[in-house]
Parts: sequence; C-alpha cells; structure tokens
Amino acid sequence: MATKPLVPVEEYLRTKLDGPDPEYLDGELVERHRGEFEHGAVQARLAAAFLRLRKMLCVASELHLRITPSRYRIADLAVFLEKPATPIPNSPPYVAIEIVSPGDRYTEIHKKLEEYRSWGVRHIWLVDPESGNFSIYDEAGLREVPAFVLADLELTIAKSEIFE
Repeated sequence: MATKPLVPVEEYLRTKLDGPDPEYLDGELVERHRGEFEHGAVQARLAAAFLRLRKMLCVASELHLRITPSRYRIADLAVFLEKPATPIPNSPPYVAIEIVSPGDRYTEIHKKLEEYRSWGVRHIWLVDPESGNFSIYDEAGLREVPAFVLADLELTIAKSEIFE
C-alpha cells in the first residue's frame, strides 16, 4: 500500500496552487471540491446577510483556520466578533459556515464540522444549495433548521434570503 508523502506545514503555507486551496491535515494536502455557481451565489448572499452587522462582526470567505499546529481547515465563511489578531486565525470564529459542493461526501463534512465543534466554534452551520436545506451542528449532531438564528445579535437568516 502506497502512502502519500507528508508536506511540511511551512511548505503548505507558502505554496499557491491552481484551483481551490487544499486543507492541511497532519501533513497531507486534502483537496476541496471546486464550488460551482450556486455555491458562490449562496456564499455571497450569506456574507451579505452578515454585512448588515458589519460594525459588530468581521466576515471572511475561503479563510484558512489553524485548528492545531498540524491542521488547517478552510471555511466557506467565517464570522468573528472582532478582527482576528493573525492573518490565519488560530482561535475559533463565532460562526463557521460550510456550503455543500457537488462531489462533497457527508462523512467528510461531518468530520470537519465535528472538528470545528471540538475546537470551540459556537455556531456551526451547513448549507446545501441542491436541497435548499439549512442545518446546524452541535453536541446533538447535525439537524435541519428552518432558519439560522443568532438571538444574541438579533440576526435571523431565512432560506428565502439565500435561495432564489
């Protein structure tokens, strides 16, 4: 059985590749699926929903997150209560949002969502453009919701705002 060569984290951080940046998981570069039009449109609409609160929040798309020194994930959207102190944040965002792309495997998505939860992300959201579903992930697992709600910020994002 062949093994993949491990890549030093420094090389990962300085290398630019064609296509979407891969994630870095314990020395392995893990390919991410290229988002198609609907993925990008949903991502833009979600970012716009948060921009209503731009004086209170910092929003970034396709952001590298340093989960541990040997694990870097890339969030479709990351929302912070204040601007991160480093270019690659090493503390959890307030909200991490993943958008399902064609070809994504739910087992891999679940692993990523659990990693966010274990890291301390307070709100973990999953959006599936194909089915039009919103889901949240917490200690109870993944469950579908009719809208995304951040009560403490008085923010509700309805499906009708995101899906056309």
